[in-house]
Amino acid sequence: MIQGWAKIKETAEYAGMSKRTLEDWLKNGILSYAQLTSGTRLIKLQWIDEARERFKVIPEENPVTRLVDDVMQEFSTNQ
Repeated sequence: MIQGWAKIKETAEYAGMSKRTLEDWLKNGILSYAQLTSGTRLIKLQWIDEARERFKVIPEENPVTRLVDDVMQEFSTNQ
């Protein structure tokens, strides 16, 4: 492996995803790759980190938790 680059299998392992998902990302243009004259595809590990960051899901605050927090805050200030 060239430092900072990996083949498909190693990239999938690095990213914690299946080879099939990684192949889909490549096929759909979600992730870029370099292709050697031998046909070997290499992915820069920085690119996989950037792609995963773009798809990061930030969970919304649970409205029930917010309601309970508000009630508890009001309860504690009235004591």
